[in-house]
Amino acid sequence: MQLVDRIEKRRFVGREFLLWLWFESEIFDGTLRTKEHGDFGLWIERQLVLSASKQEVTRIKGSYPAGSREAKEALLLGKLPDAAGLHLSWREHETSFSIKAEQMSLAGLALKTALGGEEDAPVIPIDPLLAKRGGKAKKPRAKDAAAESDEEHEAFYERMRLTREVEGLLEALFRDFLALRLGPAWDDVVVPALRAWVAASPIDADTYRAGRDAALSPSESRSRARKKREAV
Repeated sequence: MQLVDRIEKRRFVGREFLLWLWFESEIFDGTLRTKEHGDFGLWIERQLVLSASKQEVTRIKGSYPAGSREAKEALLLGKLPDAAGLHLSWREHETSFSIKAEQMSLAGLALKTALGGEEDAPVIPIDPLLAKRGGKAKKPRAKDAAAESDEEHEAFYERMRLTREVEGLLEALFRDFLALRLGPAWDDVVVPALRAWVAASPIDADTYRAGRDAALSPSESRSRARKKREAV
């Protein structure tokens, strides 16, 4: 089988990953967790696109499209998410971006940095008082120009650092998803919870979390079980 054929056969993985993110963000009230990063906020906002084929596409827009009745009805019809807008909040940072499931690609990543945020006004190249009097513009001093250049470079590198952190968070989530998807916990823990969620049936989030965490950290789970037995 050629590489293109293998890619085409596995495009569903990205759609299932986005469905899993949607599911976990909803049952955990927008707070997800990885072993590497601890707790952080993640939820769908602005837009959600679901489909079963190119002819059967549902597009939902709004402040929280994933919570709409139309979104769950699309899932009941067998549609899976194609794309979504996501909001990520970690430590003191926040960002929004769009993700395309089949390509696993990000777009529109908006990052506010301490040095390059909205509060930084553009530099006006003329002295306003001289402009009113018909005078000549003052040339920026070399020291001021150098300071401005340094701030631009620092803001650029800060954005690159934050971009890497966003990529690291998503990669950690994807590793957890694959560990569940390729193991017995997918059929035993995740799929039953997913079906109950789609059908709007009650879900014990704590029980689900315990099952998924045990699958993701089997050694830690065995250690906790052994301590319980010893305590008894």
